Amino acid sequence: MKKLFVSLLLLVSAAACMNADELAIGAAAPKFSLVNAVDGKTVAFHPGDGKVSVVVFTCNQCPYAKAFEPRIIELAKQYQAKGVVFYAIDPNDESQYAVESLAEMKARATANGYPFPYLKDGDSSIAHAYGARVTPHVYVIDGSGTLRYRGYVDDSAKPEERRTTGLANALDDLLAGKAVANQTTRAFGCTIKWKA
Repeated sequence: MKKLFVSLLLLVSAAACMNADELAIGAAAPKFSLVNAVDGKTVAFHPGDGKVSVVVFTCNQCPYAKAFEPRIIELAKQYQAKGVVFYAIDPNDESQYAVESLAEMKARATANGYPFPYLKDGDSSIAHAYGARVTPHVYVIDGSGTLRYRGYVDDSAKPEERRTTGLANALDDLLAGKAVANQTTRAFGCTIKWKA
């Protein structure tokens, strides 16, 4: 009976996390200060610094995160040249999933040549603050620190099946000084493995 109660409690907690409100379009983006797995240094994001920023919640183990990884790297290289700053954040619990440890994150980022910091959200608090639900889950913040896009990278993890490039479209609109035409899309991927 005790095991059943604990299992039920865990299911309710997981459901609560899944139903956490996503950060609303037009809301102020939460700031953060997290460790970069690549060099061990702390990286701080201060929304409202005048730069367009992309925050991507991702991880090492998810097939969707792996499928979108080359596209995120490509977009980062393309848009960093235009002044956009990218942050990749791993919110998964490394105590339950060793592949999400700082060492494994460093190995992945180094092997794949990440052109952005790969940050560890050790207690999942930043993912909670943004309302992230899956990996990958993307947030675009304008120079004033306001959320302007939330959702997927593209509408398909298979390049040949893509019809909508959500992240690129949002960045193009912002950089052209226009309102983002499609501000929210439904992010899809693996559920975040929350810190217990």
